[in-house]
Amino acid sequence: MQKEIEKEFFMETFQEMVDLLQEINWDESENDFLTKLLKIAIKIIPEAEYGSIWLIRGALYEAIVGIGYDEDLIKEMVVPFNESYVSNHMDKDLIEVQNILDYNSPETDLYKISKKLHKETNQMVTLISALKNKDNVIGHIYIDSYHVDSFDDNSKKMLRMFSNLASIFLTLKILRDSEKETVETNSNYLSFISHELRTPLTSIIGFAETILNNEDLKKDEIRSIIRKILFSAKHMNSLLDDISTFNKLNRENRLNLEKLNLKKLLYEVLSMLEPTASPDVEINLDFPVDIPVDIETDETKLNQVLVNVIGNAMKYTTEGSIDIRVGFESYTKHFVIEVKDTGPGIPEDKLKDIFRPFFRVSKDKPGSGLGLAIVKKNLEMLKGSVEVKSKLGEGTTFVIKIPQSISSIVGKC
Repeated sequence: MQKEIEKEFFMETFQEMVDLLQEINWDESENDFLTKLLKIAIKIIPEAEYGSIWLIRGALYEAIVGIGYDEDLIKEMVVPFNESYVSNHMDKDLIEVQNILDYNSPETDLYKISKKLHKETNQMVTLISALKNKDNVIGHIYIDSYHVDSFDDNSKKMLRMFSNLASIFLTLKILRDSEKETVETNSNYLSFISHELRTPLTSIIGFAETILNNEDLKKDEIRSIIRKILFSAKHMNSLLDDISTFNKLNRENRLNLEKLNLKKLLYEVLSMLEPTASPDVEINLDFPVDIPVDIETDETKLNQVLVNVIGNAMKYTTEGSIDIRVGFESYTKHFVIEVKDTGPGIPEDKLKDIFRPFFRVSKDKPGSGLGLAIVKKNLEMLKGSVEVKSKLGEGTTFVIKIPQSISSIVGKC
């Protein structure tokens, strides 16, 4: 009799879940979809009272949505992934934890925020279900209850269903974004080959023909033409180098991790780039003495990031200043490198495109349009991020965030 009642309850609950899932639009944004899914899960699972969904973002573990909790507090929920409770349980699809607060160190900011979120802590149980892209864990759904000792087996099965739905959505989103990017890149690649590479090649051919067809050219005139040929050849070589670097980044996933002195690396990059800067530009580096200098990362990739971002600032700034400020977030254990210039700025409608391969804001400056695409690709591999703020006539600011250490992250997610 009891089994029949349980079966009937489960079937009714399952039907309610199916009906509610009809409300979900699979083309909506990640945040909207996950919020709606979480609301349905909390409504369907009898023990559920509160909930949140966390995603792994590079080296960070962030709360994306929360139901029943203060929205402003949820936005502050971020922690280095290797310090999260689930980082030690990545092989488990479903975890039940009695009072998850006990697993957070009381002196951390995350613990203090969690205490505000979980106002009742005498009897708390949390059910955690993994979100996956293929075999890789990319996040978790958390369901909290303050009035039971344990979740029912049927509730656990239902949460697995919800996490599977969320995983399908996130996987489809990743695939769609990847496919869109591939199609767009291939189209831009063909355009680049046919136009950008042909331009310097045409110049080289034209200058060479000028020399061959004019026997009366003076020595100074020949030297002037050869200088133009050399400039075009170097420009073409630079374009080919960018293509080679970008293609290599798309093929490889391996990192060569080592401990570096970030301050020393920045000075080396500036020493290499300063000769290319306008004499009317003041270059300043602010690296506070009270923050760490050691970083564990891939030197080649971080060097490419810094050279491209700082080099761009120098290319587009003809007067004024370029300020490079380094900070350190003790909470997330991330370095924050801000590169601010007084250049012409970037139109607002083009900001969303500047990290696309082969996209160029201005055709007046030489370049492949791959520099910032390389920056983004490298930072994804280094578990970091980059943001840009800009206004026409007011300059541009790039903000790079990169973890102090990623050895404990690589391979887990």
